[in-house]
Amino acid sequence: MDGKAEAVKTWSANPTGWTSAKEFNPGSREFFDKATKFRDEEEQPWLADLVPFSSMSGQRVLEIGFGPGFDAYKFLINGADYSGIDITPENVSRTKQHLAHFDFLPDVRVGDAESLDFQDEVFDIVYSNGVLHHVPDMAKAFKETNRVLKPNGRFYVILYHRNSVFYRLSIQAMHYLKGGFLRETVANKLSRIESTGAGAAPLVNVYSRKELEELLSRFGFSVNSMSVRKCGWDDLPAASVLGPLYRIIPKRTYSSLGKIFGWYVIAEATKK
Repeated sequence: MDGKAEAVKTWSANPTGWTSAKEFNPGSREFFDKATKFRDEEEQPWLADLVPFSSMSGQRVLEIGFGPGFDAYKFLINGADYSGIDITPENVSRTKQHLAHFDFLPDVRVGDAESLDFQDEVFDIVYSNGVLHHVPDMAKAFKETNRVLKPNGRFYVILYHRNSVFYRLSIQAMHYLKGGFLRETVANKLSRIESTGAGAAPLVNVYSRKELEELLSRFGFSVNSMSVRKCGWDDLPAASVLGPLYRIIPKRTYSSLGKIFGWYVIAEATKK
């Protein structure tokens, strides 16, 4: 199966965030505002604490996989010299439409993380939020990231976390307990979490903190920080059935749990 073609098929159908703004068309101001609100308040309220968007003024930034432009907006509103690549052509037009509502004309284009169409050592920051775990060859992607960064440039990368409640219990353990392994692999089951209505099966990888640290070190980065975030009631096993019970648990409990067993592992690294 062609992982890249499946990724394009997946996010061509509907962009990231569409489930929180189904009543609006992607590209509209209404879609962008509602999906951004959900992302900032429910999905990734911790993001600004780990990625200093407010200090990006004048920095040349490359985002790998900009989706509908949620984080592109954060960089641009804070004065970054922003460029973005995405493998899905529809995301280029969507992001341009979204950011035009705020009078931005972003440098966004179709591109492949494994072969970046930029010269060596031109960016101060490379950023990728929830994208590179879909890349078939992570080694190429990290090598390319290192190549386009200036010396001492920073790399912010957010990936799915192998040792999360969601993966270990809701995906892996439930797959075996319910006998799903008799019909398909865990990898196939995992590919279906990216629901966009396309019926595609994009590649979905997961990484432990140790695995991510080793990857960064191997490809020329020193790790400055490593964090884990994002655990909610809907990440727990059988959430569709036990949701009312899970919702009784205070949000602060989920927040604390997310710092150890959350669905995202987030690293900040510096090019050596």
